[in-house]
Amino acid sequence: MNSAGFTSQIVAKLLGVMLFGTVLSAATPAHGTSTLLCKGVVACLLAGRSDAGYAALGIVSYWNQTPGHNCTNYLAYRLTHGGRLVARPPGTGSAYTWGDAARKSGVPVNDSPRVGAVAWWTAAAIGNSSGHVAYVEEVRADGSIVLSEDNLTGDFDWRHLTRGAGWPSGFIHYPQSDGSPFGTFDSVSAPLAGQIDFWGTSSDPDGFLLVVPVAPSYQVTLGGPRGTPGVESFTFTTPYFNFHRTRGVTTRGPTTMYLYALNTLLTKGHDVLLGSRPVTIRDASTTTAAMVDATITAATVPRIKVTLAPTTAAGRVDIVRGTTVLRSFTFASGGTRTFTLSLPYQVRGTHTIYARYVGSTRHLPSSAKVTLTVS
Repeated sequence: MNSAGFTSQIVAKLLGVMLFGTVLSAATPAHGTSTLLCKGVVACLLAGRSDAGYAALGIVSYWNQTPGHNCTNYLAYRLTHGGRLVARPPGTGSAYTWGDAARKSGVPVNDSPRVGAVAWWTAAAIGNSSGHVAYVEEVRADGSIVLSEDNLTGDFDWRHLTRGAGWPSGFIHYPQSDGSPFGTFDSVSAPLAGQIDFWGTSSDPDGFLLVVPVAPSYQVTLGGPRGTPGVESFTFTTPYFNFHRTRGVTTRGPTTMYLYALNTLLTKGHDVLLGSRPVTIRDASTTTAAMVDATITAATVPRIKVTLAPTTAAGRVDIVRGTTVLRSFTFASGGTRTFTLSLPYQVRGTHTIYARYVGSTRHLPSSAKVTLTVS
């Protein structure tokens, strides 16, 4: 460039600053370019562009993704093979979820490509309902990138991509894992007597037997962390990243559940405590009831006999007609008691009355229905 041209550019920039307070850089081209470099495993190999062994090993699922021609399974394979060891963040499902799931787990997602990063497109950016992910193989001096990818409705390929329309929504920079399981303890409840119901997510990034993923194993302790004397403990295995289990247990009352993901034997890493949560595990109760006199006159005071079982059950029992609580009383322990309702001059007709045990920290609620006829 000659000096006159250079001087004119400086003057133009100075005028821009004077008029607008800033200088706008050149706009990014509206449309990027996507150039196919090779298509199909054999053609790419002949072109010196490898699939990293996925054609032979992609028949199995990685990160619980769909095997075979599929962008997410290919990326999960690349992230757990060939020296890579990445833990799957919770919430990583279809391709469009990958970026948000990574962010929620503290994994950097930005617009800076790097070799080994995951190029990620949202569903809107790629124009389908699933989104897309690809592996960054090369970052060129001009800022363009070379990607390898597989496709659910297509084939394996490599392509060259420049900035503009069609550029990835972000680049996910997963950290290297030490091989330990990674996941969450989502919830636990005890809706049925003597049973816990819990949900979680986890995977072991190097949990493979040769090349086939091994179903991860877990340990549960109730009443304290493992190693604590007297805790109830059990283990289980599930092949799924997201898991839901129900289990009968002997522990009763308020307690704390600890959930551990067990590291796959003979692999890197260690067992991990996914979390602990409080839960109250209760026994069933049974309430039975009968009117002492099933038929009374309007001037008769009704009496009701209530039995609460088992004997360890304790707490309040309400006698209810419609929405009205006729009387409440407390059982110190299970057994049978008779109560006067103290309601003379009953309305003639047939009445439905309930005896309702409200439950306790050890026993679930229960109820019984009786019928009283007032003549």
